[in-house]
Amino acid sequence: MKPKKVVILAAIGVLVYALVAHPTQLGDGVQSILGWIGDGLSAIIDFMHSVVE
Repeated sequence: MKPKKVVILAAIGVLVYALVAHPTQLGDGVQSILGWIGDGLSAIIDFMHSVVE
């Protein structure tokens, strides 16, 4: 097996294990990450609006 494929399969295995063992914590982490992305996009949009005005 190629090393890249092994790393990808290992990452998938860890995610599946985390989902089965700790689904609430994994869900909280995903919500936090999506919140950070949303805040970043909101800041970019606010900046673009201020540049246009």
